[in-house]
Amino acid sequence: MTEKSITTDRTRQAYEWIRALSEMPHRIAGSLYERQSAEMVADWLHAMGFGDVHLVPARGGARPGLALALHAAVGLLGVVWGGVVGILLAVLAAYSFYQEHVRRRPLLSRLLSRPDSVDVIGRHGPPQGSRKVVLTAHIDTTEAGMVFAPGLANLFSRWNQERRVETNPVPFPPLALPFYLLVAGALVTTAEWMGAHGFWFSLLRLATWLGLATATGLGLQWALSRPTPGANDNASAVAAMLLAAEQLKAELPADTELIVVGTGAEECGCGGMTELLEGYRHWDRERTYFINFECVGGGELHYVVSEGLLGRVYYPPELLCVAQRVASTGKFGTVTPVHLLAGTDGHVPALKGYPALSVISLEPNGVPRNYHQLSDTVDQVDLDTVVRAADFGAEVARRALG
Repeated sequence: MTEKSITTDRTRQAYEWIRALSEMPHRIAGSLYERQSAEMVADWLHAMGFGDVHLVPARGGARPGLALALHAAVGLLGVVWGGVVGILLAVLAAYSFYQEHVRRRPLLSRLLSRPDSVDVIGRHGPPQGSRKVVLTAHIDTTEAGMVFAPGLANLFSRWNQERRVETNPVPFPPLALPFYLLVAGALVTTAEWMGAHGFWFSLLRLATWLGLATATGLGLQWALSRPTPGANDNASAVAAMLLAAEQLKAELPADTELIVVGTGAEECGCGGMTELLEGYRHWDRERTYFINFECVGGGELHYVVSEGLLGRVYYPPELLCVAQRVASTGKFGTVTPVHLLAGTDGHVPALKGYPALSVISLEPNGVPRNYHQLSDTVDQVDLDTVVRAADFGAEVARRALG
């Protein structure tokens, strides 16, 4: 069989995987559809020859739109209420938002429903092996709210490109705006209690009130919107993960175990990845390599150097150096480093000190193709990019193993 026909067969297989997942568009974390998607991935892993495949419960998270609406509403209530009670409410909202998006510790969001999610895990090779390669991609999707309108995405992209500097590659991530509004609410409420008044102060208070009210409305609209088909985000990445697994499974060194994980609840706090690492605390932090795939269905291919919706997480250097060497060969086309505005599952092992890498594709505005849009369908996916991402991730794993 020629190299061209092999590539065609792999492209066709990727298409079928993406189509099957994107035809189950309501795979919100904790839903029956998410579990059915995990079962499909389990069937595909079995068909690829993975003997040890199982589904495990994973912690869920609050719907992100509802979490945004709750924090903004509590902050707004504080501004409207005023006095000591208003200050406490406004400070609580800002503190909880910071804890949730920087410290990864939900506070106010605990008041919201957080249905259990699920991970699908396939293992091949010796469990007692001294080295492990863990391939990951999340299987859940989210709703298509107005907060993801292309116009807003382009606005944030232009803002960050104009203000980009070497020491602060992403000066104004999207979640900075609601956080600053919450902080402004706490400051305005405190200043009013201390006697601040006048035209300019009243104008500032009104602007803060309007900003928090808008954030509350956008959060609710997001939560009530239809789920996206999720072909690029994140069925394309699941397909890339499976293609990479297929390659690596055939050539594993004797001392290496290959673990393939379709994670749940990524869109609401990376619960599935967090649960995975807590369940396998014994994995060697120097000899367990994570390759995460995210939104690889179109645009330029990148490997992530840092990411974060509010706080920055920088990836350990081990796999970044390998990725740089692999990219420099030109074998996989143009693959460049990126400081990501959003967040991926890859930051979870990176924070714990594991050698980790996230592979993603982005449009020129720095946003994944059809990001959280109802137009995120299989016909919009660039299958060649999916295959390139799989091959790039597999080669990084090979080089890391030596």
